[in-house]
Amino acid sequence: MGILAGVVSAGCMKKQEAPPLTGPSEFGTSIGVSITPDVITQDGASQSLITITARDTAGQPVRNVTLRLETLVNGALVDFGSLSARTVVTGTNGQATATYTAPASSSSGNEQFVTIAATPVGSDFGNSIARTATIRLVPQGVVNPPAGLVPLFISSPSAPIEDTPVLFDASGSSANTAITSYTWAFGNGRTGSGVTATTTYDDPGSYFVTLTIRDEFGRSASTTNTVTVGAGTRPTAAFTVSPTNPRTGDLVNFNAAPSTVPSGRSIVSYVWDFGDSTAFGSGPTPSHTYTFPRTYTVVLTVTDNTGQSATTSVTLTVAAAIAN
Repeated sequence: MGILAGVVSAGCMKKQEAPPLTGPSEFGTSIGVSITPDVITQDGASQSLITITARDTAGQPVRNVTLRLETLVNGALVDFGSLSARTVVTGTNGQATATYTAPASSSSGNEQFVTIAATPVGSDFGNSIARTATIRLVPQGVVNPPAGLVPLFISSPSAPIEDTPVLFDASGSSANTAITSYTWAFGNGRTGSGVTATTTYDDPGSYFVTLTIRDEFGRSASTTNTVTVGAGTRPTAAFTVSPTNPRTGDLVNFNAAPSTVPSGRSIVSYVWDFGDSTAFGSGPTPSHTYTFPRTYTVVLTVTDNTGQSATTSVTLTVAAAIAN
């Protein structure tokens, strides 16, 4: 009987529930870190505001999230500058703030990059995920060129001529960080962007071409090369007239077949001015009729497929028609 009572007693016992966790959990919480400004002077006094924002999966602010702040340089934990607080807690708006103060200027005169890490404090700090943002510290006075940022470019053709495209290629540039932009000043008043860029030069001469590259931290470096542009070989404009001694009312035929271009090029445009201000022509063999007897200056301009052009003129005397 005692055994049966014991069994019944055990079957009627309630299962013991584990107590719920207190405080917010990192799971399902989105945490962001922002720094304003993210570039300050390394002078022992300049400051940046660090803002940590915690939101839940619905985008609503999460309060009472405790976070530990650390400073890192080159991935290593080190006190470089100072934080106004090491531990912060988010408020009702889901935000917590702290202030970072830059260290005094170093003798090296080089830029420094300090990473601020914000790690949620829960039951296992070692397995918490740190959120980070970076501050660029700029030395006072002259900043030394950033190490590892090397702009380099080549141009093609190596001996360009006027009015022909010149290709610039900066793919040989290098950096120890990601290059985010390539900016060109071609020396002819035009600019460009991108790893490769193209321009043309309207006149022969020497031009200073400058390439500036910028990395993900906003650092930049520039290089300048001289590009010498030669005079292009222009086409030759020439034409014949038939009849050579026309009269008013005659159909005068013009033929630009004697015009020439360098080997490998072609004439793409013929523009005619017949000299009487009443009509203009196009094409290699136009015709025109003159109304009044006088001397006219006929002008032909030819342009080839590289944009080079040439002009020539012929004086044409038109006599009065013979009365019947």
